[in-house]
Amino acid sequence: MAKRISRRTIGQATEGTPRLGTVLRFKPQAARSGIKQLEGSGFRVASSKDFRSAASVPNDLDGADVQYFERFGIAIVRRDGERLRPMVEKAMQQKVVSGVRRERVYRALGSPGTVRAEVLQGSLGSVATLDPDYLRGYRDGTNELIDRLLGREGTESLRAAARFDETTATWGLEATKVVGSSLTGAGIKVAVLDTGFDHNHQDFAGRAVTKKLFASHSTEGDIHGHGTHCIGTACGPLRPTSGPRYGIAYEAEIFAGKVLGDDGFGTDRSIIAGMEWALDQGCQVISMSLGAATRLGDQPGEDYEQIGQVCLDAGTLVVAAAGNESTRPQQIAPVGSPANATTFMAVGAVDSRFRPASFSCGGMNPGQEVDIAAPGVAILSSLPGDSYDRWDGTSMATPHVAGVAALIAQSNDSFRGWALWARLLQISSRLPLPARDVGKGFLQAPPS
Repeated sequence: MAKRISRRTIGQATEGTPRLGTVLRFKPQAARSGIKQLEGSGFRVASSKDFRSAASVPNDLDGADVQYFERFGIAIVRRDGERLRPMVEKAMQQKVVSGVRRERVYRALGSPGTVRAEVLQGSLGSVATLDPDYLRGYRDGTNELIDRLLGREGTESLRAAARFDETTATWGLEATKVVGSSLTGAGIKVAVLDTGFDHNHQDFAGRAVTKKLFASHSTEGDIHGHGTHCIGTACGPLRPTSGPRYGIAYEAEIFAGKVLGDDGFGTDRSIIAGMEWALDQGCQVISMSLGAATRLGDQPGEDYEQIGQVCLDAGTLVVAAAGNESTRPQQIAPVGSPANATTFMAVGAVDSRFRPASFSCGGMNPGQEVDIAAPGVAILSSLPGDSYDRWDGTSMATPHVAGVAALIAQSNDSFRGWALWARLLQISSRLPLPARDVGKGFLQAPPS
């Protein structure tokens, strides 16, 4: 007997929430049949290919009810009503549709620094701290763990390694050994799907930048600032106009997909559209500093599992932020969506003493792990209007991984997709911390 589809599942709006669509995942080889059934039920379907040459995807999809992503076997129904339910029930019974869920809202996972667990001394001065009692408790607990695991000698060595001078490069680039690498990211295409990009920033003059707008009811520029900050870390310049170096793959080609609106929020439709666009553009790395919170017991979305697999098979690595919902040491939240998909590389954040950031999510649900850790506290990068600032978040850790992935991809043409994933983990530096929090270890750049 076919599963009964509820009104909530097919995206009916509830009071006080925006009207969201319905995400349909088709069985392999059955997508064309599913689209014909939608059209036969009176739905007007627009393929993502219809907007391939456009600078932006129209808010109304040129009047269409459905946007179909052929590469992924996914369709999002925007105007569903009562006519969608019987069609979906029949399609599931016929094994044409394998999954149906309500469209979700995702948000940018970084913000101007409010969680600073350490004071960084350098050319740009110091940063603020949290409540001293909270910090002392966090420090003592972490130090006790490290002392037991490494012994006194190992502890002192680790702490000594955490003293960074930001005169010439940010602590994140020093800690990941980017400053010692001869690689530049040349010949590699990096897509950052975020709030857009200020390509007029003084530090990006002359850089190859391709932009496209996917977010609904949003301007083309980066009003929020989150996207410009993330792109700065992943692909910023070797020698910025002012301050220390903050960018990693400074010769990579930048693809800025605006999938989050001016308010920092987006939906499945904009995000999946951005991912398909990045694949069509031949990007070897996709960086996604966005997500939605999950709960204990939640399962990864099978649609993003499917999308991530398509990307990996095409030679593209998807790097995603693990989430900022934790309040360590009191509570650790599970890795958010879509980073909890096993085909996305989930990135956790650490501070300059290699401790898990207080906000960083962990592998609390079975099989939904943090894969790697990277700098995510007090991260200096570019902002719109030729400015700079320090932000915190797993959003800030993710572009560190994307930038280093571009360096590795440049070093050898064989490092694509799963091979690039494996290489990132292989050369990471092990940390004396649970894999739940830092995965296989701390991000490291290859020397050449």
